[in-house]
Amino acid sequence: MKYWIAAALGLLALPAAASPSSISCRVVAVLDGDTLKCLADWREITVRLGQIDAPEKAQAYGQRAKYALAARVFGRNVTLERQEQDKYGRLVARVLLDGMDINQQQLRDGWAWVYRQYAKDAAYYGAEREARVASAGLWADARPIPPWEWRRGARVGRTPPALPDAPATVPGAAPAAANWSCGSKQRCSQMQSCDEARYYLQVCGVARLDANKDGEPCEALCR
Repeated sequence: MKYWIAAALGLLALPAAASPSSISCRVVAVLDGDTLKCLADWREITVRLGQIDAPEKAQAYGQRAKYALAARVFGRNVTLERQEQDKYGRLVARVLLDGMDINQQQLRDGWAWVYRQYAKDAAYYGAEREARVASAGLWADARPIPPWEWRRGARVGRTPPALPDAPATVPGAAPAAANWSCGSKQRCSQMQSCDEARYYLQVCGVARLDANKDGEPCEALCR
């Protein structure tokens, strides 16, 4: 009996580094342009896309960055390449969708900056340069404000004025599901499945589907 107790305690004491370096999961929520939630073996993981920094949701281009990420990965099965765990307990990782580096794609599409404090991959700097030259995404703005500067301004009450955001539809972004698009549906009774309800909540921004504000839409469908 003592042996089994000791063995169990030993397993609990394993360091975070013993966790698998690669995790397969399904994206169930997109929180902003560089953060998502993933379900792996019925365990929900909050994931911070490593080496990039997207505009905050309240910042100019913040909602567009979120929609761009959601349009690519929401409802999809992805692979997480573990990099570290941040101070908020989130898994910092490279997110791969069918071999595509989604972190790098957010840079290439112009919806994030290289997070210079943490970035180590030279290809990420190249992707940001491509977006700048093409005036893609937020680089269409003559003077976009890096999120780390915006956060610093917010802390001391000097938040730079935000520019108007564009509509939820992001040109050129791949749809999360081929048979769905952001149409006129606004109520749970119009949804055919829980996945469709999640699509309308996360990608289309139909907040009324989440009546109790728990992040899950249409409780009758998504029990």
